[in-house]
Amino acid sequence: MDSVARRFDLTMLYAAYDAFRRDAAGLEAAGRTGSGLDGAATANSWSLFTGHWRLQDHAEKAALWTVMYAKDAGAPGRVGVVLDAMALQAVKVVPLMDGVDAALEHHDRSAFAQYTRDLRASVDALLDFKESNVLPLIQETLTPFEWGTFDVELRRELGLRGLGVFLPWLLDGAPAATGRAVLRLLPPPIRLCYRAHWRPRYQRGSRLTASAR
Repeated sequence: MDSVARRFDLTMLYAAYDAFRRDAAGLEAAGRTGSGLDGAATANSWSLFTGHWRLQDHAEKAALWTVMYAKDAGAPGRVGVVLDAMALQAVKVVPLMDGVDAALEHHDRSAFAQYTRDLRASVDALLDFKESNVLPLIQETLTPFEWGTFDVELRRELGLRGLGVFLPWLLDGAPAATGRAVLRLLPPPIRLCYRAHWRPRYQRGSRLTASAR
């Protein structure tokens, strides 16, 4: 395994993880206050969370974790151990998402409160583990080309229309410094579309408010 430390820009990963934490906290708050099953805001926020969670998970598996596992094949196995531990935590999120789906379908306030509380805890634990233990390994194991394939895979999964939803969702309530850092990674036409069209359209939509988070 190449042990040369690199400094890839992981801004988008950190911003996505913060967005997932934000939404999980908003859903948990809606469940706690008993307003979680009312109106379109929760349904829309849940759809954004689950859609982007699955897309992010697929892109990470395809372009990051699978490549890192392969790099570890002839090494002592440290990377594989960490990725296995991450996978075990990721599996715990799946039944909780299914539980929230069922609670919304059956309008079960008690189940919604329980599952959103447990989901937030599980999401926070998984993302904390990734940031502390997995993301540093990206710098150690991947080549610049391999790291670049993640951006390609994510954009391929999204498509231009999906990017128009993903980007304002990603930066919803994010610190100004995060917004600037993310937008610097994108070409000027995309930044213009975001500011002129995508963000205003997103802000007109119904979703859980920042006060619930």
